[in-house]
Amino acid sequence: MRPHFTSPVDSLDRSDCETLIKLALLEDAPNGDPTSEGIFSKEQMCTASVISREPGVMCGASLTGCLTSIFFELTGMQVNVLLSLKDGDRFEKGSVLMKLSGSIPAMLRLERILLNFLQYLSGIATVTANCVAQAPAGVFILDTRKTLPGYRRLAKYAVFMGGGTNHRIHLSEMAMMKDNHIAAAGGIASAARNIRARFPGLPVEIEVDRIEQIEEALGENPKVILLDNMNGGRIREAIKVIRAYCDRTGTKPPIIEVSGGWTPARLPELAGLDLPVGVSMGFLTHTTRFLDLSLEIA
Repeated sequence: MRPHFTSPVDSLDRSDCETLIKLALLEDAPNGDPTSEGIFSKEQMCTASVISREPGVMCGASLTGCLTSIFFELTGMQVNVLLSLKDGDRFEKGSVLMKLSGSIPAMLRLERILLNFLQYLSGIATVTANCVAQAPAGVFILDTRKTLPGYRRLAKYAVFMGGGTNHRIHLSEMAMMKDNHIAAAGGIASAARNIRARFPGLPVEIEVDRIEQIEEALGENPKVILLDNMNGGRIREAIKVIRAYCDRTGTKPPIIEVSGGWTPARLPELAGLDLPVGVSMGFLTHTTRFLDLSLEIA
């Protein structure tokens, strides 16, 4: 169960990663790699494997083709990749994620760039998968916009591959009324109506941080209602109000999101809720450590 807020990032193409790949290659070797080029010739060939040093969830396999293509365009050096796993697959410590072949200078120059992408994205996918596994029934895990600049679609793709749900990708595709919007506009109703007057048809999410705001928010028919900084008890109270309102008016309940410092340790607070709930977790992307992977030349 992963209700979509907008269009999920369930695949990657070259436009999603080309700028980052070119930046990574150029910043890592602006004038070549004198160490490898001084020791080895382009005629000296090798094979290599990317090996996991801990269990995890694969992410980044789908961009390796873009990486090797752009690497060839910029350097004239070719590295071939044979994937053992696809994005979203689980692996154990010691698993071979992919095998590579090419010249020794090419392999050594590409090594760190390839690992940086794989370790970061697999780290996000693995953390997300662990959160999804710990979530009570009816609770889904959401990402946020707390991502490194330029990495938005890649990071959200990694969340999706880990079993998480993508929130809006950027500000343009969904209106999300938060407390500052509401205060400056003079209330929930005026803020929502102003948005719909200028952007009819755009999905709207409304944030509430007090129970007494809920009925006013529901009256504006939002796609999503965000319960901000509420503990498990307050969330249960809010869901009762939402359920009663929808039963009384004959309307479908909106998607319910909760936010505000949620971690896996707090997920048991959400067990046994009467409606499905999505939990926004910024730490999926802003505190993720690199997964421990290595490239070993045979």
